[in-house]
This record gives sequence, C-alpha cells and structure tokens, in this order.
Amino acid sequence: MKTLLVAVDNSLIARKVVSLAIEQALAHQAKVIVICCVDPSYFSTPEVININAGEDPADFGMAQDEQNTAEAAVRHALAEFLRAGIDAHGRVLAGEAAETIVTQANELQAGMIIMGRRHLSSFNRLLKGSVSAAVIERASCPVLVDVRVD
Repeated sequence: MKTLLVAVDNSLIARKVVSLAIEQALAHQAKVIVICCVDPSYFSTPEVININAGEDPADFGMAQDEQNTAEAAVRHALAEFLRAGIDAHGRVLAGEAAETIVTQANELQAGMIIMGRRHLSSFNRLLKGSVSAAVIERASCPVLVDVRVD
C-alpha cells in the first residue's frame, strides 16, 4: 500500500491540504501519515509524538504553546481522515520544517508528499525562505503543493 506524507500546520491552508490529501488517498488507496514540525527550542520531549486517528481533538483543550498547537493541528487533520475512512496516523516532530518533512518521507518510503504553500511577500520569502520550495528541491518522491487561495 502506498503511503502519503501530509505536512500540516495550524492554518487555514492546512484544511485545504487535508481535503486534497483525502482525494489523493482515496484515489491511490493509500495510508496517510500526517506530520507537523515544531521548532526544537519549543519541543518539550526528545521523542516523536505519535498520534492515532480516532482521538477526539476536543478532548485536548485549547493549545497554549507551539507543541500543543502542532498536536491540535495533527489531531484535527486525523479526524478528517477518519471521517473519510482513510487509515491515518500522526506525528509531531522537532526540527526545521523542510529538512524534517523530507527526512520523514524518506524514512517512511512515502510515495508522495502533500503540503501547502504560504503566500509570502518577496521580502518574507527572502528572509524566511520557502518551506515548500526547499521540500520540492530535496525530496526523492513527488511533492504535491496546494496553492489554492480561494
């Protein structure tokens, strides 16, 4: 069975990415791993946080920090995959986003990475860099980037 790696964050774009990933998972009869990356300085545990589908995101309260926000983003995405009948699991990991996404895709032997793109100004793109561009450049599998702004 093919594995799709879906990178999310706590944004409206992530909801669109999850919808696109559901379409792809159903079309390819694939299982899904949803990940969210957290800056290591905000990560309280040295281990990956694994999350299973079926845990109600409402049971975990309001996020108070970056790690909790990442967990909530993954839990919300997993709830959508569960409703669609798709085998999905989640992970919250510490690390630089592009590098972590590509490393996870390689470790999981993902058939595709699905992620969103923030519409950064030229200045912010120069200052912060584009995660999606870095993933596209480094990934060894296809990368599907949702660029819809509707």
